[in-house]
Parts: sequence; C-alpha cells; structure tokens
Amino acid sequence: MKPQRISLLGIIVAMILIQSFGKIAADENKSAIPIKTVIVKRQPIEERLELTGSVTAIKSVTGYSKVNGVIEKLLVERGMKVKKGDVIAIVEHKAELAQREELQAAVEVARVGLIQAQAGVEVAKAALAQAQAQLENASIEKTRIENLYKDKAVPKQRYDAVMAQYKIALAGRDLAAAQLTAAEARVKQAKAGLTQAQAALKRLDVRIADYTITAPISGVITARYVDEGAMDSPAMPIVQIMDTSILKVNCDVAQVNAGKVRVGQDVIMTSDTYPGVEFAGKVHIVNPALNPQTRTLPVEIRCSAKPIGTKAATSAILKPGMFVKVNIITGTKQALVIPRDCLLRLPATNVWYVFVVKNNKAYKRTVTIGTTRGNRVEIIKGLKEGEKVVIKGQGLLKTGMSVYESK
Repeated sequence: MKPQRISLLGIIVAMILIQSFGKIAADENKSAIPIKTVIVKRQPIEERLELTGSVTAIKSVTGYSKVNGVIEKLLVERGMKVKKGDVIAIVEHKAELAQREELQAAVEVARVGLIQAQAGVEVAKAALAQAQAQLENASIEKTRIENLYKDKAVPKQRYDAVMAQYKIALAGRDLAAAQLTAAEARVKQAKAGLTQAQAALKRLDVRIADYTITAPISGVITARYVDEGAMDSPAMPIVQIMDTSILKVNCDVAQVNAGKVRVGQDVIMTSDTYPGVEFAGKVHIVNPALNPQTRTLPVEIRCSAKPIGTKAATSAILKPGMFVKVNIITGTKQALVIPRDCLLRLPATNVWYVFVVKNNKAYKRTVTIGTTRGNRVEIIKGLKEGEKVVIKGQGLLKTGMSVYESK
C-alpha cells in the first residue's frame, strides 16, 4: 500500500504544478502589451549634402544719373516692377530743349540752303549745255568759213566776223563750265553746313537723353534714394533694381565633401519662413579651387523663387536676403532603413533608441541614425537586417516586457 500512496501524492503534486504554471502563463499573457512591428530592410536612400546658404538676386543694379540737375519727375516706388528701358526719373532740362529748337531751325536753314545750291547746279548744267551747243555751231561755221576764205570765196570782213563769233562761243562755254564748278562747290559747302548742323543737333539729343534716366535691367525696385525736387549728381544713386526672375544661393562645401559636388546636381531647399515647403534648384557653378582661408569650396545654386509640389500655388516665395537649408542630392546608396516613427530619444540628449522584439519580448536597443528622408531613417549602427522593430506601442514598453502583435 505504501507505493500506491507515493504515486497518488505525485499525481496530486503534478496537478497542482500544472494549475500553477497555467495560471502564471495566463497572467503573463494578460499583462502583455499590444504592439505593431516592422521589419528592418535594406533599401536605396538618397545621399544628400546638407548645407546652409544665403539667397541673392541673379542681378542687382544701382541706377545713377549722368548729369547734374534737379529731379523734375520720379516715376517709381519701392516694390514696383520695371522693364529694361522704362523711364525712372527725369532731370530738369528746359535750357537744353530751348537750345534744341535753335539747332533744329539751323538744320532747316541748312537744308533749304542745300536745296537752293542743288537747284543752282541744275541751272548751271543747263547753261553749260546751251553754251556747248552754241560753241559746236560756231565751230562748224568756223571750219566752213576757213575753207571758203582759203579759196578766196568770202571777204576778210566776213571771215573775221565768224572767227569772232567762235571765240565768243568758246568763252561762253568756259564761263558756263566755271559757273557749274562754282555751283557744285556751293552744294558741297551746303552739304557740309547741313552735316555740321545735324551733328550739333545729334550731340545735343544725346545730352538731352541723359536727362531721362531709364531702367538698366528688368526687375523690381528695391530701394529709392532720392525724392522729386532733390538735386541730383552722377555720384548720387537714384534707385536699386533687382532681377528676381532667377535666384542665386551661395554655399561653402567642406573640403571632405568637395569631390561629391558637380554642376547640374538637383538641389532641394527649405526655409524656416515656410515650414514644410520645398524649393527646387540645380548646382550652377562649382568653383575650380577651394578658398585658401576657409578650405571650403564655393558653390552657386540657381533656383526659382516659387515652391515645388502641391505647395506651388501658395504665397510662399523665396526672397533675396533669406537664409535657406540646402540639400544637394549627390546620389543613392543601399542602407538599413526603418520608419522614423520607430525612433525614441532620451530627453535632452541626441541618443536614439528603438525596441526590438524577440520571442515575444521587447528589448531596448540604442541606435545610430544617418540620413533622413521624410519618414525613412537610415540606421548606421544598432540593428540588423530582418529584425522586428516596434513602430506602435513602444511608448509603454520597458526592456524585457512581454508583447504581442495587435491586429
């Protein structure tokens, strides 16, 4: 009977132990934290060079006057858009306008004189043609009378009269030729007088044009330095004009990253003025040499003032003088990537950590992060590909706690 008692006792103890372990397991399952996890994967992620830069206009020109005088009209205000050649201001120049009227009258007088001289040439040409015809007739008569006189067919008196007529015709032709030469000389003189008067008028017109100040470039008036009625001089600026159709952003790249930057690379820029808004640009100039004082590489980026994507229709616009965060896209790389929502940070530190799930338990793991692209974060150290990382519910966890995947 004694062995039977021992066996019965063992059965009772086993039943008690089974009930205890079942209760413990039930309690543990009841205290487990519901979570959601993601798998650590190796994915391509953009490599970006993060810099800061200052926005400037593609062109910035200060307008000056070329003459001294009182500003009669000032036609622009700050913020106005102007096109190249638009009138900005007019300097008083009444005396020059009066002088122009005198020179214009002189030009007209010279032009009339030239017309008259040209008419004189035509008259002289006609007179010469008439004298030439008379000389030809006299020459024919001279030849005829000489032959008759040799044959003694005409008296000497008749011969002398014909020879006299010939000499008169010859002198008349010479006089008409001389008068034509003089008339042509008067035309040259009149032309010279007209040219001189026109040149004087042209020089004055150039000078008068200097009293009208025009925009040297198209753009926006960003500063106005004088008012109407003020005395102006070539040493005093009148306005400043900026062409903001294209903007420049100048950055300095550290020597260690100088080899990563090339002309034509895409650039994404952001400004604290417009949170969440991105502006696109391209690397336009890469300096051929580093700055010897700072050992940095100067880079110029060109961009539009308007944002990209769904924010493009908003009022966000880059302006000269703003500071921007610059991200030059230098390529892509394969990296371990997790959603940013998985990350937790120790307060007042730059220490990041996650919870890794193994055998239905959560374990705290410190990680080193790298590139961040939206909600994707590169993990440089602390995780392995294929591990499960908590993305939802990690705020309630402590290392070693039981967890289960919620639906």
